[in-house]
Amino acid sequence: MNEKIEYLKNSKMFKGLRDKDLENILDMCSFEEQVKGNFLFEEGVSCHWVYFVCEGRVKLLAHSSSGRDFILKIVSTNDLLSDNNVLFDRVPECIYSAQSLEDSILMKIRANDFSALLEKYPEINKNYNVIIDKHLREAYASLKNMAFEKVERRIARHLIKFANNTGEQLESGLKLGVKLSRQEIANLTGTTIETAIRVMSKFKKDKIIAEKAGYIYIKNKHGLVRLADDF
Repeated sequence: MNEKIEYLKNSKMFKGLRDKDLENILDMCSFEEQVKGNFLFEEGVSCHWVYFVCEGRVKLLAHSSSGRDFILKIVSTNDLLSDNNVLFDRVPECIYSAQSLEDSILMKIRANDFSALLEKYPEINKNYNVIIDKHLREAYASLKNMAFEKVERRIARHLIKFANNTGEQLESGLKLGVKLSRQEIANLTGTTIETAIRVMSKFKKDKIIAEKAGYIYIKNKHGLVRLADDF
């Protein structure tokens, strides 16, 4: 019980609410554990839930007709995972898939219940608008990056973003808190796996990054920032 209340307290969505209100909201919440690689939901299927990440990281995926995946976003602890097109009288169909990037704990609230919370609590409504605005700005920046920037710059910028959001400073370098395969880097940046391999190999050769046990270490952050700005 206390642990679940803490999840609500730490969530950006429920910031500013009293403990009594959080306890009432908790009755509407369901919690589930997901192991790495599990799909929470898949594009095109019916969906009636709003999801939040309590612990771990989840990637949102779009699928092309040719079978390629594109990572729309990686959602981290304490963030809104998805309202998934089910609010405001939209068609209740998942518009993308969600897959656990690591072992994670998720919270979900039925869309009808969440809509009622938006009406009942001005704080939640405000928090929701702030979160959605942030997500939209990130999506716009990502689309702009994809449309106009060279692939080296796109990859450098994503590595910097992960470093800022998940990085842990160690003697061996700034360790990214999430493992990223070459395919995932390609999916994130809208390029081919061959190009992702080539660019990451170049970064390693230039001693900008290193890798160990599947984790990326940024050895020269200033150099990576310069790449992100100069390409």
